[in-house]
Amino acid sequence: MHFGYQFQERRGLAVKKRAREYGIRFGKYKTGANNAITDVSGVRVGHETIIEGELGGRLARTGVTVILPNKDIYNNKVFAGGYTINGAGEMSGMNQINEWGIMETPIALTSSMNVGIVHDGLVDYLYRKLPEIRDTRNVILPVVAECNDGILNDPYYRHVRQENVRAAIERAAGGSVDEGSVGGGTGMVCCSYKAGIGTSSRRLPWNYCLGVLVMSNFGNKDDLVIDGIPIGKFLRQGGTKEHMEGSIIVVIATDAPLLPHQLVRLSKRAAFGIGKCGSFAENGSGEIVLAFSTAKKVKDYKPSPTHPARENHVRNIQMLKNEALNPLFEAAVEAVEEAIANALFASGDMAGRKGVVKAIDIEEVLEIMDRFNYFDMKKG
Repeated sequence: MHFGYQFQERRGLAVKKRAREYGIRFGKYKTGANNAITDVSGVRVGHETIIEGELGGRLARTGVTVILPNKDIYNNKVFAGGYTINGAGEMSGMNQINEWGIMETPIALTSSMNVGIVHDGLVDYLYRKLPEIRDTRNVILPVVAECNDGILNDPYYRHVRQENVRAAIERAAGGSVDEGSVGGGTGMVCCSYKAGIGTSSRRLPWNYCLGVLVMSNFGNKDDLVIDGIPIGKFLRQGGTKEHMEGSIIVVIATDAPLLPHQLVRLSKRAAFGIGKCGSFAENGSGEIVLAFSTAKKVKDYKPSPTHPARENHVRNIQMLKNEALNPLFEAAVEAVEEAIANALFASGDMAGRKGVVKAIDIEEVLEIMDRFNYFDMKKG
């Protein structure tokens, strides 16, 4: 069975409610209309969620999430740059992105053992949609990033198929984004609690926007921090006793005119947002970040007999000066931190391969934050 998301209620609190709706305010910048990566104009997100089987059988708690920077990323490439905080993980296509400074395929997030299948699915989709690739470039290197969902999902069976990748792409849309146990985040666990996909955005000076989407799967219960409050040390019960040095994938989008080296710098700031939530980038954890800008569409070079060769090879571009980057750096930290919290708040309990992973008890989280006078401080 395939689900967009599962809506559950616990102790009178709707699991799909987001952190900000409970009065938790991260940072100083205002959010975009949807508080999502899709607030960056043209960016779309699609999920395909696979929940099948029972304990002891061929069990699937996995899926794929796809991010589309625009309607035709291959012919309208974007500047991009990535950074690896700790490299016990994989993001295919990263070497080419950091070498050329451009991205030309959708971004897919999935579980570790499905990377090859999802990569193949993206290649198949692009070849079918743009058959001219075979004549003009021959090859494409899609961007596929992973986290290990082996606590809930049985990775042996590699459940994702090419048709799931196509479905996620075809379902991709702007507007609000489903969070928690959806798509690539279906089987993910963060700080011992059920987590998955989370997103957030920030409005910036000069009318720019920055959005973040995370697939959150890292950390330990005792280390969990929410907007400066050491929640994990006070929660009475953990979500699971199973510990796996999981990972987090962060995708940052902005419409600010940034060049590739500036996008690498922006990617590095995600580390502070992850760290503020309690991660110290464990040895076996893969924290991988990719940032892209939609401000400039980069076209392939096409020889023209009517223009001199020199004109064909030269492009004029705008860039935000380095001295103006600080608001983007700060906004990235804020949005990453909030997206991680949203992934936790959106998820419900899930039974899987190694038992039940409980969702974080939101009511208890709010009680702990109140004991620290958090809400009074925010009012002030």
